[in-house]
Amino acid sequence: MKNLFLVFKPLLVLLFVATAGVALANDPAPAKPAADAHGEPPKKEEKKDEHGAPKKEEKKDEHGGAAKADRPKRTFEGQEPLFYFDSKRRPYIEPFHKTDEEEYFICRGVIGEWYRELLAQEANMLAEKDGLDKVTGSTCAVRLVATHQGKKLPIISVELYVNSNVMRSCILGETCPQSRTAIMYVLNKTLYRSYFITDREKKIRRYYCLDNKSNILAKEECWYHFFDKAAKEKPSGHGGGH
Repeated sequence: MKNLFLVFKPLLVLLFVATAGVALANDPAPAKPAADAHGEPPKKEEKKDEHGAPKKEEKKDEHGGAAKADRPKRTFEGQEPLFYFDSKRRPYIEPFHKTDEEEYFICRGVIGEWYRELLAQEANMLAEKDGLDKVTGSTCAVRLVATHQGKKLPIISVELYVNSNVMRSCILGETCPQSRTAIMYVLNKTLYRSYFITDREKKIRRYYCLDNKSNILAKEECWYHFFDKAAKEKPSGHGGGH
């Protein structure tokens, strides 16, 4: 795969739900605080920050840890968001595999079901052109690639695999027998997708750029396509003086 993951434009950032802890029904009732000399129970000491201002109490989860911020619900139309990310473009779950530059997360709970199905349909449409195996979308990983430019938000791709053995080989092995990768690309508030379709045994490597209506714009990565397009549309600097 071309090493182009570090040159993306930032893309839309979306959010996700945290569960609150529930006390067990047979928990003993808490003991009442002892009264002072005047018969008044002692006042709870107010916590303050380093500036002397009242300190907000952290929400705790059922294990006593700090609870995560509320994840977004469905939109008013009932549609799921594309991704369930926080403001730093991070999922609300831990990665199942990570390296110095990459992290892999299971798709369930990280990407909207409808969007995962759409990406699987697009990947199959492109793979069918070469008679390659199809994907169902169920064997899937969301991959974050670290960046060191701009806001330093990670690059996002959705990796779809034809089966679990291929997934294991692509993520943990030294070779990737087949890839069906969708990389998000945003330009002028419009979401495009760069696809990388390969089959190592058949020696096939294809690149495509699709618009937000699943139309093929070019047989190259979206950032190449739009860079080339902008270069062709740029007026030449051969204007004469007055």
